[in-house]
Amino acid sequence: MKISRPLTRRKPFLFVALFAWMTVGATPDATVYTHTSNKELKMKAAQLVKHIRNLVYSYNKKDRELMAEYDNKNKPEIRTDERKGMREQWLRASDAAHDSFMREYKDKYWADAILLRNELYRRLPKKLQQPRLGGIYQHPTNILGVGVIADHLELLSKSLPDN
Repeated sequence: MKISRPLTRRKPFLFVALFAWMTVGATPDATVYTHTSNKELKMKAAQLVKHIRNLVYSYNKKDRELMAEYDNKNKPEIRTDERKGMREQWLRASDAAHDSFMREYKDKYWADAILLRNELYRRLPKKLQQPRLGGIYQHPTNILGVGVIADHLELLSKSLPDN
């Protein structure tokens, strides 16, 4: 009597074979920017910096509007418990705006910022690299960190020669 193996044991082999076939010839370090010229890479970085700064500007504008609205409502003649409620409402609105802008950064610009930084680092001398900023790129916690990313990308792209 012949004992057959269950089909579930063959699936991992098929998956590994398919994965190996798909990755044949792929360069592990290649990205969308690997074969981009320095001039084009600088332009891409400048565009990304512009978009990120516009996002930061939009957030700061919204935050100022929320603060002005709160300041207009916060009068000394209003009871303390009402003022406390208004403050909590302002804090919730401010937090919601911050979270919204951070989500937009993550959805639209986060991956490109990391890829551009890595490609710029690959092309620039080691003395221009700042490894301690890697954490900010990977996990920006607030809009100030996003501004630091824009500034750093601009600095790196301006350091890159045109040729």
